[in-house]
Amino acid sequence: MRAIFVGLLLAGLSGAPALAQLAKGGPVMTGEQLKASLFGIEMTGFSPSYNFAWRECIEPGGGTLYETPAGILKGRLTISANGQACFAYEDDGYATAACYQTRKTDKGFRFDGDFDSVFVTTKVVTGIQSCKKQDLIG
Repeated sequence: MRAIFVGLLLAGLSGAPALAQLAKGGPVMTGEQLKASLFGIEMTGFSPSYNFAWRECIEPGGGTLYETPAGILKGRLTISANGQACFAYEDDGYATAACYQTRKTDKGFRFDGDFDSVFVTTKVVTGIQSCKKQDLIG
């Protein structure tokens, strides 16, 4: 029984840095900051809300490719009038946008959306000019 308790304690402690990373983040970014930061990048991250890893490539014009364990979707990024990053995808004809308050973190960005949805980047690559499906798979 003691071994199980020690194992659970160590597992809990190993998750502490990840939880600390999720708590970090500066003030909510403005629309202008989002425009300057999110276009022409590739992000890799994790969603603690949905418990999966993801990648998203965003072209300078706002076209995206979004990869999750379920597959790859074409999408579109826009910045709303109230300064949120809004992502819409082809699976519903771009009809429904998911919008997020966005904060800078040590490793990129934290996206906080409706219904407590959280997406945190673990890596951001800048200077992206175009997104191709074969570049995401791997």
